[in-house]
Amino acid sequence: MRREFLLIVNIALISIFVGVSLYYLAPSPQSTYTVSDAAPATVNNAPAQASQAILFNVLDTGTHAASVAVRKNYAVYAKEDFVKLWKMAHGTDGSPLPKVDFSKEYVIGIFAGEKSTGGNSIAVASVIDAGAVRIVAVTLTKPGADCMVTQSLMNPYQIVAVPLSDASLTHSDTEVATPCK
Repeated sequence: MRREFLLIVNIALISIFVGVSLYYLAPSPQSTYTVSDAAPATVNNAPAQASQAILFNVLDTGTHAASVAVRKNYAVYAKEDFVKLWKMAHGTDGSPLPKVDFSKEYVIGIFAGEKSTGGNSIAVASVIDAGAVRIVAVTLTKPGADCMVTQSLMNPYQIVAVPLSDASLTHSDTEVATPCK
C-alpha cells in the first residue's frame, strides 16, 4: 500500500515538473506569426529606411472565429493557405472567400482568442514598414470595468490584405478598455 502511494506521488510530481517546464519553455503564441511555406525570404542586408505607413484592405472582421481559441497571428502567401485561414475564421458557414491577387499582396489574420464576455474586439490599427521589418499594430479592445456586457463566449478576429513585401513581420499589441456610456 505504501509502495503504491509513493508511486502515485512520484508520478504526480513528475507531471507537475513537466507541465511547469512546458509552460515556461514553450514559445509564446502572442509574439509570433505563423507563416505559410510560400513566404518570401526576409531581406537582412537592406539599408535602413524611414518608416512608411502601408495601406491595407480589411477583408473580414468578426466576433466568433470557428477554430482559433488563443491569441494568434497568421500570414498567408498563397490561395490554398488563405482557404485554410478563412475556414479558421468561418468554419463551414459558407461565407464566400474574397478575391486576393497573391502576386501583389498577401493576407494577415489576427485572432484575439476566446473571450468570456461581449464587448471584445481586435483590429489592425496600422501597418508600417521600417526598413526590413513590417510592423503590424494591433488594437485589442475590451469592455471597461463597470460596463454591462453579455455573458457569452466570443473569438474576435480580423483578416486584412497588405501589399507583398520581403520585410519580416512583427507586431505590437495595444490593449484598450472601452468606457461605458
